[in-house]
Amino acid sequence: MPVFVPQFESMWFTFVLLQLLPQLTLSAHCPSGCVCDIRGSAKCIRDITDIPPFNPTTTFLLQLNDTNIKVLKDRSFQPLSLLIRLMITHSTLDTIQPEVFNELRNLEELQLDGNQIASISSKLFEAMLDADVFQSLSKLNYLNLADNQLRNLLKTLFHNLRQLKSLVLSSNQLETLESGSFDHLSNLLVLMLQKNQIREIPPRLFWHLPSLLTLSMSGNQLRYIPAESFYYLPNLTKLTFYKNPLISLPSQLMGHMPRLQELYLYETNLSTVLWNLFANMTNLRALNLHFNNKLTSLPKSLFCCLPKLKKLSLKNNNLRELDPELFSNLISLQILMLNENKLESLPSAIFRNTSRLEILDLNHNHLRHLLGDVFVRARVLKDLSLSGNKWNCDCSIMGIAEWIHENPKLISDLDKGGTCYEPYHLENHSLQTLTYEELHCGVFQTMFIGSNTITSGAPVAPTPQSSTATSTTARNTATATNGFMMALYMVLLVTGVVLIVASLYALYQLHKMMWVLGKITMGDNQRLMTRRV
Repeated sequence: MPVFVPQFESMWFTFVLLQLLPQLTLSAHCPSGCVCDIRGSAKCIRDITDIPPFNPTTTFLLQLNDTNIKVLKDRSFQPLSLLIRLMITHSTLDTIQPEVFNELRNLEELQLDGNQIASISSKLFEAMLDADVFQSLSKLNYLNLADNQLRNLLKTLFHNLRQLKSLVLSSNQLETLESGSFDHLSNLLVLMLQKNQIREIPPRLFWHLPSLLTLSMSGNQLRYIPAESFYYLPNLTKLTFYKNPLISLPSQLMGHMPRLQELYLYETNLSTVLWNLFANMTNLRALNLHFNNKLTSLPKSLFCCLPKLKKLSLKNNNLRELDPELFSNLISLQILMLNENKLESLPSAIFRNTSRLEILDLNHNHLRHLLGDVFVRARVLKDLSLSGNKWNCDCSIMGIAEWIHENPKLISDLDKGGTCYEPYHLENHSLQTLTYEELHCGVFQTMFIGSNTITSGAPVAPTPQSSTATSTTARNTATATNGFMMALYMVLLVTGVVLIVASLYALYQLHKMMWVLGKITMGDNQRLMTRRV
């Protein structure tokens, strides 16, 4: 019987050789210190000081990371006309000569972040376009110049990059931006300018960016923003301006922004916010206004036009009170952060329209008491934080104490946030276990006690089936008692007025009588003197 093993081994060897041949070919053309693969990717690191020679027909992606390249010389990439992605990052690069990208007409992505580039010639990107066709031939859609030392940008620097979709200029030393710098970037989707030293922006800097989705200006030195700066950004979905020393915002700052979903405006020096600032942002989902510690109050209609807002952060401000109508139009609100303010109380109707509220943080305010019905409409509330407040456990605390007694599982920090601060004899006493006897309520206050509310003895934990009935009974009892108390007050008031009037009338009659008696006495004295004479 013939054996075919040698023939099989020969076929296997040929198969393996064919598989390895592209790798062997690539290795032969891959410069020392670099790694190349069959997909056309080449990566070089560390000791590279100049652009190595690569196979121009098989190199489509080139990564030069953490190298010692200081200068990109003219026409360094001339053979690599098929290059699509070029990344020279986190190196010692500080100089780019004007004609370095002359032949890179197919380049779509250029990353130069993490270098030491201080300036760029306005002619740097001109070579990416054919001399006869000034537009439409540039394919560059991503440009990253972050983490360099750029101090200024020439007005015409990006004018030829008409297909650019993402421009990253963050973490440089930019102080000013010239008007018209972005006028030709009609396809730009993302513009990142955060973490620079920008002190002012021209009034119409962003007027010619109709496609822009994301704009970040956070971490700069802006004190003022020109009016109408964001009037023509109809597709913007995310805007960040946090960590700027903003003092005020103009009344006509925002145009119609039907697609804006996220706005970050925290850590500023704003002391007031205009009532119509968010009026054109009807699709807003997340709004962050925290860490504005000069903000002491908010206009009643500030959130009037935000029916889709789901997350609102007002924490770490200096808010002292909230208008009862402030949240009345936030019908989709799910998360509300009010912690680290100076709120002393909350209006009973403030959450009446926030029926979808799930998370509410009231930590570290100056709350001393809350009305028992303040959370009645928050039917889907899952997490309520109350720690760091100074609850005054007198009769004014009865309402919220009863609510906590019925809903202990909703308080995320019940052991810390649900305890008395004063009076001294109730310090650290749990609100959940308070009794009316401990609160020393008077005769009229004790009339609030019902069969299903906090009792004069030990509290009774409600069952899930009875909690709703308990709340209803408590509210009905409170309503009836309020009516009785008002009637009693009116009776006492009328009685007091009648007594005062009667007293005044009696004094008047007494004075009149004294006057008459005085007259009679004087007449008698005169007659007596006449007789003696």
